[in-house]
Amino acid sequence: MTEVFAWPAAAPAAAGIAAELERLCATVFAPLVALAEAAAAAIPADRAPLLADLGVVRPAAVAQLNRGDALVAGCGLIADPGLIADAPWHLAWWTAGADREIAPLRVVSDPARDGFRDYTVLEWWSVPRRTGRRHITGPYVDYLCTDAYTLTFTVPVRRADGSMAAVVGSDVYVARAERLLLPALRACGRPATVVNRAGRVVVSTLPEHVTGSLVRSFPAGWVRHDCGDVPFGVLVCG
Repeated sequence: MTEVFAWPAAAPAAAGIAAELERLCATVFAPLVALAEAAAAAIPADRAPLLADLGVVRPAAVAQLNRGDALVAGCGLIADPGLIADAPWHLAWWTAGADREIAPLRVVSDPARDGFRDYTVLEWWSVPRRTGRRHITGPYVDYLCTDAYTLTFTVPVRRADGSMAAVVGSDVYVARAERLLLPALRACGRPATVVNRAGRVVVSTLPEHVTGSLVRSFPAGWVRHDCGDVPFGVLVCG
């Protein structure tokens, strides 16, 4: 007797992809939460911190860049302007190149110089400051760090009074996330697309759904499953 394989129905297939996506995001957020707590503990209660007080950041960032899954392309801490006594604008960020060599990101930190960029207006900074919660920005082309489609994960670092002192974050290339997510999308046996809450495509098995493009609507019969704890939705053809 020949066994007939049936692909899972669209709704369970979408839920399965969403679960895999949430798992991937959790593996990025968990070490950032730990780093945020360590950075907060390193801020003295009786004075402004010095750069030397935040030595915990670099080894934690390097550990993420050396992950076995090679998912994280950049990691570090971005301080609230004026937080650090000897570095008023401080972006401590490390990146891993194609050869996996780790290097600090070189940025202009003097507002009076050409090339300075006010990072406090960028989404990955401003949303955690406004909401007090972790955030995922993207997919977007990160011209500051990666020059590639990127997801930036950020977690607020809190002062003793609860205000935001900094964010810690990790950059994830969409291409690397795609490598880990595509098996789940293909396993459902029908066209499937992951979008952010604005409808921008993260990864898809549908050729016309290119990473970064905007899906304004989808045909009748498609199923959408929104991920509960991360800002993404999964679209699966019914």
